[in-house]
Amino acid sequence: MACKMLNLNPIFLILLLTLLSSSHGSAIESPLCGGRVFVENTVVIEAPVHENCHWDIQTQDDRILVITALDGNLKEAQDFLAIHDGPGKDSPILLVENQKMHAVSRKDMPEAVYTTQSTASIRFKKAPTSNLKLKIQKAVDCPFNLGTASQCGRVIDDVSCYCASFTERSQTDQRVYCYNHNMELLSLETFEKEQAIHAAWGYWARFWTSLTDAIDEGTWYWESTDTALLPGYSHWCYRQPDDAGLFGGEDCMIINYESDGCWNDADCDNDKYDAICQALP
Repeated sequence: MACKMLNLNPIFLILLLTLLSSSHGSAIESPLCGGRVFVENTVVIEAPVHENCHWDIQTQDDRILVITALDGNLKEAQDFLAIHDGPGKDSPILLVENQKMHAVSRKDMPEAVYTTQSTASIRFKKAPTSNLKLKIQKAVDCPFNLGTASQCGRVIDDVSCYCASFTERSQTDQRVYCYNHNMELLSLETFEKEQAIHAAWGYWARFWTSLTDAIDEGTWYWESTDTALLPGYSHWCYRQPDDAGLFGGEDCMIINYESDGCWNDADCDNDKYDAICQALP
């Protein structure tokens, strides 16, 4: 009997999650022989016990998909399945060994394949001989650079992207530069995120971020994510911020790698430094 296509809306996925008591998020149990799934953030698919089953996967139009294996090896799983970069069986097949890696990306992330568009088709040629779960996430596309004197990579996780620009500009101009490349200036909400940025680009001197108190003096917030600095993580240098600009107030923040990566306030329009842009899914 032919396998039925299943249109899984978000409510149905929540019900499946409750019934299955999965620890991996939205999960689809193995007896289902394929279907259509919209990925809001993360979906986990268990390999079917049937042969010749396929899943049509989609996320929002301006995002891509990243697929990893929770149980088992994704490269070895290619003996059982084909991941198509697009909605149909005639779309190109994505292979782990053909995926290009950014030089500054984290090396401890699992093997993954990235689509080039918002849709994918996963076709199981035969049932796997071992337990296999595929984790499918919404991700941002990550270029290898934004032109001359820049470098990009997946330095935090496998779904976001960060790009360093090694051309000194004002914070205002760097903000426009990031925006013109569909990104935002960096935000640093956790110590772990700051350490990952430091590991990638800590040998450079100073980078603009999106932290500012331009609207309300002394009230700092991350402009890129529209979130307040306090009571969150902060890493100000000694006696900073001091609002001691030569041309008026210092209403923007830089990471100062000349002072162990702590934070200084600086003049948004008159001081010129490098910058780090970010794109979040």
